[in-house]
Amino acid sequence: MSERSSRPGQERRSEWVEEPQVPEGITGRELERDAREELRSLSKETAERVARHLVAAGMLVEDDPETALAHARFAARRGGRVGAVRETYGVVAYQNGDFATAVRELRTAVRITGRHDLLPMIADCERGLGRPEKALDVASSPEAEKLGPTAMVEMMIVVAGAYADTGDLSTAIATLEIPALRQKVDGAWQVRLWVAYADLLEAAGRSDEARSWITLAADADTERITDAADRLGRPAPVVEDSPWADDEQVTVLDAYVDIDDDVDADADVDEEDGGADAEDGGADVVDAVDEGDTHIDDTDIDVTDADDADEADTGHVTDQDESEDVVTDGLAADDDEEPRA
Repeated sequence: MSERSSRPGQERRSEWVEEPQVPEGITGRELERDAREELRSLSKETAERVARHLVAAGMLVEDDPETALAHARFAARRGGRVGAVRETYGVVAYQNGDFATAVRELRTAVRITGRHDLLPMIADCERGLGRPEKALDVASSPEAEKLGPTAMVEMMIVVAGAYADTGDLSTAIATLEIPALRQKVDGAWQVRLWVAYADLLEAAGRSDEARSWITLAADADTERITDAADRLGRPAPVVEDSPWADDEQVTVLDAYVDIDDDVDADADVDEEDGGADAEDGGADVVDAVDEGDTHIDDTDIDVTDADDADEADTGHVTDQDESEDVVTDGLAADDDEEPRA
């Protein structure tokens, strides 16, 4: 009997994948409810087994990424027809820099679930594989138009990075000059957007502006989403002491105003205009949220707290081109998903 006459996927199913040991105490019930619901399509025993490995992958991804990837791979081997399982495998592979595996698994997860919020990560995988043009194709796809506000900001960060990859820094910078630079999106400041914008400004030789934006990220990033605070050599701000807790304290200043001299300079401007309140000697400010200003006049706008200005720097995605031909639960990757060298 030829290989072609055998049952589809039979040979791949027979491939043995070593099962990593799940840390003690993990039951699988720690998994998010939505993911547990998806696992109900599996047998009870298999669902519980897969859930434990998914939880282990999530717990270990920061401290032991290789072991986390092994857990995610095994979970995908046992529950490969479940979208949440393929998504977890893809995300863990992405965090390991295995962009070839990640893009395949994430695309499969999108097909299974019909969700599109993974598209920014898929586009970034294309960047990681050295294919910025394909990243731009993902961003311009009809599916990308369905992204929510936060996911759209993430996509813009990837798009800007893709343009930077091609050497077009001016377009990359302009891509990020969107309302989200000065306004909260879904109730949160987009600190990753600020860091990405700062990186591009630094690459373009606009170091002073970059320093102001990276400082904002360090001041506002109470959840350690970025490493801006680490680069400043200081701990991340805590929520109780965060100057960003109250929208009234958010200000927009011109990037070229000397922060040390802004009291005197702006007091003079206020007297000439005859309408500004110089009682506390502060800068002429506009609250980005309350005013509802969605227009960026030029690249010289900076968002900052009037009381803070430090320095920082940060990075983006580390491009690696690794490939792992892992097929899970008899589901082979499509030909058009296989990464190109």
